[in-house]
Amino acid sequence: MPVQLDGLALDRQIIDHHLAALLPPLPESPAPNLREAMRYAVFSPGRRVRPILALRISHVLGAFSRLTLRAAAAVELLHCASLIVDDLPCMDNDPTRRNRPSLHVAFGEATAVLAAFGLVSLAARSAIDGAAGPAEQARLLDFQLDLLSTLDCASLIGGQSLDLALSQEARNSNRARIAALKTVPLFELAVRAGAISAELSPSQERSLLAFGAAFGIAYQMRDDHHDGEVLTSRRAASRFARALDHLAPFGPRAHPLRDLVEYLVS
Repeated sequence: MPVQLDGLALDRQIIDHHLAALLPPLPESPAPNLREAMRYAVFSPGRRVRPILALRISHVLGAFSRLTLRAAAAVELLHCASLIVDDLPCMDNDPTRRNRPSLHVAFGEATAVLAAFGLVSLAARSAIDGAAGPAEQARLLDFQLDLLSTLDCASLIGGQSLDLALSQEARNSNRARIAALKTVPLFELAVRAGAISAELSPSQERSLLAFGAAFGIAYQMRDDHHDGEVLTSRRAASRFARALDHLAPFGPRAHPLRDLVEYLVS
């Protein structure tokens, strides 16, 4: 089956439109430079893989709703905040991100730290704002808890701490462990965002979360290869294939996710 590039472009457009509504320019803001820094971080040339994953999970389950889009956007805001922190001089000290200056280079280190806080706050707040009725509010509160848990010491923060503590040699031999902490949680959160309006059996939930975890590991391996940190892309291709195995219970319905994997592999 050919990769549905038009569908991926449409998914991105939907996500970008919602993010633009969450982060409009506010020239009259008390801190317009901070607002612009947040927009700089969010409206970058990234692929929006995580929120697109969420949308496609919802289509596989036949459960797309306005909650899906809200949760998917929150995942992307949290991801963008994590990239700001990763690039800081006290962390990975990366001066560029996606072929342009990192946020701390473009706006200063203090503004970058504040922008990361601002995006985490916006992600948590936008996930729950305007819930209609107790059933919807319960779903959104559960997702908000998952979102905030993604930041804890057993997840993104713990992964970053481990990454900083290791030597380059030790880091190379612990790539899978670091990715399991720094990369996988946001992909699992994207799966939960996509399933926010669905009624899943325990086995379906396990299969989708296993797919999200395997997909996240493969995606990180592909990125490491593109960055020159890993010499071969074979392991990433193998991991993507293993991720697809977890979709077997969904049969032909899983084609939106297979399209996404095929696009990234190619």
